[in-house]
Amino acid sequence: MNHINLASRILGAFAVIFLPLSAQAADIQFSSEDQARVGQIEQRLAPVNGFMERIDLASAQLLGTPYIASTLVGGPDTPEKLVVRFDGVDCYTFVDLARALALSTDKATFVTALEKTRYHDRQVAYLDRRHFLTDWVAYAPVNARDVTSSLSPHVQVVRKELNRRADGDVYIKGLAPQPRNIAYLTPEFLTADVAAKIHTGDVIGIYTKLAGLDVTHTGLAIWKDGVLYFRNASSLKANMKVVDTPLAAYLKGKPGFLVLRMVEAG
Repeated sequence: MNHINLASRILGAFAVIFLPLSAQAADIQFSSEDQARVGQIEQRLAPVNGFMERIDLASAQLLGTPYIASTLVGGPDTPEKLVVRFDGVDCYTFVDLARALALSTDKATFVTALEKTRYHDRQVAYLDRRHFLTDWVAYAPVNARDVTSSLSPHVQVVRKELNRRADGDVYIKGLAPQPRNIAYLTPEFLTADVAAKIHTGDVIGIYTKLAGLDVTHTGLAIWKDGVLYFRNASSLKANMKVVDTPLAAYLKGKPGFLVLRMVEAG
């Protein structure tokens, strides 16, 4: 998935109803069908207590969901809406939805968890959206801890100005460039020992060498039958849906990867 699309997702109108589920969500787009879907998933999650088990089960409910880019509403000149949509996801909204489902028990708490996951300080505004994966670590409420450096002594750290292109322009109009250290490992260092330190539900970011970006794709680490999988909303023509792919196979030819561990709090 091209991170430029991740950073500027805009959605055409579709039939929705608006619910006052959260005082922070001034404008929420959440269809009756998708509300019912949340209720069904929360029922399946109800007997499950452990966070890793909940994120695994919640994300598994989205397997096979079509890949659709630009599913959010908002931009420099367009009011932001809190979009809840299960008929199609991109790699960011897939992870957003999975985390919010795992942290909630009903529609109201789901919406609150989604706000905290997708936006800085629950401010539903375009410039407060977490446009870059490492915003999950950088801004409150913190969604995750970056555990990449703890996985291997072979970690590399690059200083980047997120949002500043190589030509000096920006990806996100109105958003100031964000100086940030990005830690990553190259694929050959996904050894058995390193993989064993990665937990189900950890967020995997696919590192990019492009100026101004941290990752070009993201998904979840999932352990199944002793194999570490990458559960992701794939834009590959062969997939175009949420799939599980062995992480080692996915990383072949990629510049590197980073690992974020979700904070188990909404």
